Amino acid sequence: MQYLPIIYVRGYAGSEQDVAQTVNDPFYGFNSGSTHVRVGETGTPEKFFFESPLLRLMTDHGYRPVFDNKQMSSNLKTIWIYRFYDITSDSFGSETTTRLEIEAIAEGLRDLINLVIQQTGAPKIYLIAHSMGGLVCRSLIQKIYPEHKQQAENYIDKLFTYGSPHGGIYFQVGSGLIESIRDTVKWNNSDDFGPQRMYEYFTPQDQLQSTYPPNFDVQSLNETFSPDRVFCIVGTNARDYENGAGLSQKIVGPQSDGLVQQDKAYVRGAHRAYIHRTHGGRYGMVNSEEAYQNLQRFLFGDIKVKLSLSNVELSDRQNTFYQMEVRVALRGLPTPIHEQSIDHYCPITVELIRDQPVPLFTAFLIPRYAVNADNTCRYAIRLALHSFTKKERDWLFDSHIDQVPLWSDYLIVDVTADNGIYAAKYSWSSEQIEPNTSLSVGNDIPLPQRGRDVVGAASSVKLEISQWQ
Repeated sequence: MQYLPIIYVRGYAGSEQDVAQTVNDPFYGFNSGSTHVRVGETGTPEKFFFESPLLRLMTDHGYRPVFDNKQMSSNLKTIWIYRFYDITSDSFGSETTTRLEIEAIAEGLRDLINLVIQQTGAPKIYLIAHSMGGLVCRSLIQKIYPEHKQQAENYIDKLFTYGSPHGGIYFQVGSGLIESIRDTVKWNNSDDFGPQRMYEYFTPQDQLQSTYPPNFDVQSLNETFSPDRVFCIVGTNARDYENGAGLSQKIVGPQSDGLVQQDKAYVRGAHRAYIHRTHGGRYGMVNSEEAYQNLQRFLFGDIKVKLSLSNVELSDRQNTFYQMEVRVALRGLPTPIHEQSIDHYCPITVELIRDQPVPLFTAFLIPRYAVNADNTCRYAIRLALHSFTKKERDWLFDSHIDQVPLWSDYLIVDVTADNGIYAAKYSWSSEQIEPNTSLSVGNDIPLPQRGRDVVGAASSVKLEISQWQ
């Protein structure tokens, strides 16, 4: 377990009123907690208290906040708030309220990182960012550091983003007209979420062209930082996003967190978790237990467990398409840490047609947080395969019922760490509740017979366990 200073970079403040509200908060929103959670198949609202990521990092890991950079600290376990809106806020008597460009904000972040490293003596820092803050971090990594002939990996150890529009912000309605107006009018730098501006603040000056080239991949780190050191939270609850009187979630569409579409919320190759949370508000992702559990395990975890589904052979692809649901829960936690489901518009679909193994999820574990005293981490992963007919068939003789999976089961795995040596046991809940079959690291776990009958005779789950820091 490695502790480093944390810098929090908040997201976009849409109006000047939002800016004023932001600068009035010492922690720029990182201290916001919540009392609501959706549970059950119908998403019933329940009371659930989450104190805030700031307070949990303080109580769980002994971090202390530094919200004014004049209050220096030599403590490695510190949280620094990057207050980039202060400089253009009339609340502090600024001569101009013209917003800083992303590039200027990223330059300021570089200065803050240098200050934190100098003050704390830390070799590197962790970056945590919400929404547009993730784009600021990427501008620093992909443009600013290269322009200074520096490498981001020498200063940044890991990057964790909540709902960042890594692929931009697009709308389900309007056929591109809304985006065109946004990028032309540029109200309060809203064009920062369009491809041209993203190309400009992601690309070093000596490589810039007047317009972005056809092969520009906005969601790629372009080999400037390892995606293995990046984790992206993807929100799947659009209906509870209340900003703009609900207009945002209506025009962005249901396959989003209410503002950022799911397929735009991650960088290529990064780890990611899907959680049923909105971009912000009472059901927001920053102020959620689900995101925090992924955050602390990614930053401080000792073990990385990667799961994938191998040797998938699905029949009748001409008339049928398939979707797989995945749900991951850790023993002792009140909420799942990852959930891809049909109801949340995010099942695994495209990957099922590939010849390569289908990625399921990458979990990061902290053995000393295990419920059992022997440092055994138990997690359960639910797999459910659904099929849907591409064209009309005789309903009297159809082979399945919609919403009833062709196959589903829980894989329960125990991972135990002892002096850097990992041991694992597993079971399928349909056969045995307690994990009782020893598993060699890197070996495949055969699906139960019912699963093999549906997914493929040689189908299996591949479990890869390695040290993480």
